[in-house]
Amino acid sequence: MSDQNLVQDPERLARVRATTLLDSPTEEAFDRLTRLASKLLDAPVSTVTLVDAERQFYLSCSGVPEPLASARQTPLEMSFCKHTVVLGRPLIIGDTRGHPIVGDNPAIEGLGVLAYAGIPLLTTDGHAIGTLCVMDFKVRDWTDDQVSSLTDLAASVSTEIELRMDIAERTRVEEALLQAVRMRDEVLGIVSHDLRNPVHTVGLSAGFLLDTLPDGPEQAPVRKQLSIIRRASDQMDRLIRDLLDVAGIASGHLSVERRPHDAVSLLHAACETLQPLAHERGLRFELRAPPGPMPVLADPDRVHQVLSNLAGNAIKFTPEGGAVTLALDVDGREACFSVSDTGPGIPADQLPHIFEQFWQANRAGRHGAGLGLAIAKGIVEAHDGRIEVRSELGAGTTFSFTVPLT
Repeated sequence: MSDQNLVQDPERLARVRATTLLDSPTEEAFDRLTRLASKLLDAPVSTVTLVDAERQFYLSCSGVPEPLASARQTPLEMSFCKHTVVLGRPLIIGDTRGHPIVGDNPAIEGLGVLAYAGIPLLTTDGHAIGTLCVMDFKVRDWTDDQVSSLTDLAASVSTEIELRMDIAERTRVEEALLQAVRMRDEVLGIVSHDLRNPVHTVGLSAGFLLDTLPDGPEQAPVRKQLSIIRRASDQMDRLIRDLLDVAGIASGHLSVERRPHDAVSLLHAACETLQPLAHERGLRFELRAPPGPMPVLADPDRVHQVLSNLAGNAIKFTPEGGAVTLALDVDGREACFSVSDTGPGIPADQLPHIFEQFWQANRAGRHGAGLGLAIAKGIVEAHDGRIEVRSELGAGTTFSFTVPLT
């Protein structure tokens, strides 16, 4: 490959651009290294140079005359560093005049550059993207110790550049992930809203037909199908509400209307709804609450939603003959609700994931969309509370969450 082709190599140029340092402001980290290079090699000029397709850019420079110092770049025909990049190894020249590689460089006559020493800046995959170099306006005999010092400094420059490349790549990946999450949440919200009205209409229509259909054995098949339709529409409506809640939690706009309310009354209201479900499955349903009122600052509908999610799971996964207990205690300046069961428990390796969206414990098989606990967590955190889970295999599970006292 010719020298020109090596400089223009697409992979090498891609690595130069990946630094995100072309045309960047000066940085003290690079300026310090160029000053140190000048000092150690007793050279009036030193630069950290990135070699681009048509120019060399001074990431840092010391002793470069104006107007080049302000422009921070020169065309490649004035570049000694491009030859170092092509070689991929140090280029040490004591007298540039008549030199077979750089002897035609206009900087020799125009700027008086008579000596040059450059070390390539190599990426981890072996591409030379630029140099750390020193120049002098007199003929020099660069010593081995000087070249060794310059090589060590060049390694430090390469490390600084790699760090910035890593940061730039992480930033790019994070931005892409954030954009993907935003798009997902937007689609989720739009689809949920667009589905809600037709599903609601189906449920109302099925209910209307059931209410107006005459009784009698000849209508039994029709009533059965209408009941199936209404149950399916109810399930769809619950899923859509869950999806809307998930989208609200993700965007930080979950609807929560906090106001003073009695926590004991909230617990009793949840029990009235949940107790019949537990009895249907042959479970004991127990309530433990203080006798007096316990004022909290909460959205009662949202607290009921959390209790229903937690108790619903407990009822679903507890074998017949087991027990589900709802309890309320004071924990400092918070009311602490808890839902306990005597079910099979949750393996320890699954507990860190239990509140993730769409995740389901292996004990559950496939029940629902896996949104209930994620929504419960979002609701509790919107109340400035916290939610926790404790579980032991074969001994049951306890979910607890807090709501601030007024």
